[in-house]
Amino acid sequence: MDITIQHVVVPVDFGPLSAKVLDFAEAIACGPHAKVHLVHVLEQPFMTAGPYEFLLPDTPAQRERMYAQARARLSGMAESLRRKNLTATTEVRTGEVTDEIVGAAIDYGADCIVMGQREHGGLHHLLGGAIGEHVSRRVACPVLTIRDHGGAKMAAA
Repeated sequence: MDITIQHVVVPVDFGPLSAKVLDFAEAIACGPHAKVHLVHVLEQPFMTAGPYEFLLPDTPAQRERMYAQARARLSGMAESLRRKNLTATTEVRTGEVTDEIVGAAIDYGADCIVMGQREHGGLHHLLGGAIGEHVSRRVACPVLTIRDHGGAKMAAA
């Protein structure tokens, strides 16, 4: 079987795993015609990033500011990929995260999705699970989820 990966969709949340996710996407998109599509989703209602999420006020000015910040950060990531001779595109979408990632995978004809997985407690998993799980159930391409679990540790005796 000959597998050719030409379109790698990379949902980026600008969290601590973003650099690691980008490294994996770079390794996967090593073919001559491969493209990396960086996608950031502005959730509605708008939420802060990080372990303590809370609602942000939704005003046209706030939306425009968040959109501009996301575009600027994605552009910087794309430029770092271009310096490594990779083709990269950027897009900011607004909506429900899972729906928008699936939509991007369809729109770009994704051969693979590379995304980070935030570590949440058991209650979060019971209430809805990880975004990567929801995405993988709805797309035809493989989904590689990158976790940062700190590596193997020796248990105290």
